[in-house]
Amino acid sequence: MNPGPVNVTPRVRRALLKSDICHREEEFSDLMSDVREKVLKLFGVRSTHTVALFSGSGTTALEAMLSSFAEEGKKILVLSNGVYGDRMKNILEIHDTPVETLKAHPGSFPSMSQIETFLKNDDSIHGIAMVHHETSTGMLNPVAEVGRIAKKNGKTFLVDAVSSLGGERVDFKKWNIDFCAGTSGKCLHGFPGVSFVIVSKKEAQRLKKKKARSLYLDLAQTLRHEDRGDTPFTPAVQIFYAFNEALDELKSEGLRNRIARYEAKCALIEQGLTDLKLTFLVEKEFRSHVLTALRLPEGVSYEALHDKLKQSGFIIYAGQSELKNKIFRVANLGDIRDSDIRRFFTVLKKALKQ
Repeated sequence: MNPGPVNVTPRVRRALLKSDICHREEEFSDLMSDVREKVLKLFGVRSTHTVALFSGSGTTALEAMLSSFAEEGKKILVLSNGVYGDRMKNILEIHDTPVETLKAHPGSFPSMSQIETFLKNDDSIHGIAMVHHETSTGMLNPVAEVGRIAKKNGKTFLVDAVSSLGGERVDFKKWNIDFCAGTSGKCLHGFPGVSFVIVSKKEAQRLKKKKARSLYLDLAQTLRHEDRGDTPFTPAVQIFYAFNEALDELKSEGLRNRIARYEAKCALIEQGLTDLKLTFLVEKEFRSHVLTALRLPEGVSYEALHDKLKQSGFIIYAGQSELKNKIFRVANLGDIRDSDIRRFFTVLKKALKQ
């Protein structure tokens, strides 16, 4: 019950056993092209966006997205209300990019009027970056509203949707998303090890004129290679096989049905947590459908609760940063069934009593 690596189906796991192939042969070129096509088709952006695939975790895609877009002397505004918003800021600072951060406490978010004021007072800002699902709290941030502000003010909009793509609604066109980082090992139900950046074709053209700020993470170089069926570096071939299978599973299920399944699993979890009289960190209207954060009951340590649950086969997740030892997190990403969730609550109730 943690936010990744997630439980995968036997079908996806079996895909790891396919034949070893050389990544410079047409077999891998075909595989990579299939994965790219399926990602774009899945989110309905084949006509407006393209996608670059990387071997690495979601942070690989995130750093590729931010460092490739960044320019000397031009600021990026980061909207942060948790660990992963702060990570965007840290990445940009490492790459010597001017960055302004508008912060909010965990469980809240900067107001739209604050963002508008920030942009009016600083015309050197050329991009806005934010997290869709802030995994450290389970809060779903208002991407649609910020996207409207970005478009109104002529700013490029960059979104970390690593833990929401496939489990939450994401509308690239209506929300004016120019760049979006995602990964195989979350709500798309693959193994960790393949990540991707979906980028608008307009921004992809602009990238070609920029000086590279990284070798491995350069989006422009990666797109040039992948557009001709090549890859700049050795990819995680077997993980690509499994991700391709996971995308086929999602196609069979249907994206809307997958999202509805996440909503149903979340409702089951929320009911069980309410019955146990546990306190939610985030108000219901702002919670995601993929992860729920709870305050630790008085007198209960995270370590003790974690270890009791692990003895029965369930892994929960700790709080991070300022929320460490204050909350625990229950995720329903991946191949988790209603029967698993009901069994979890039987075990959780017993563990809390002990």
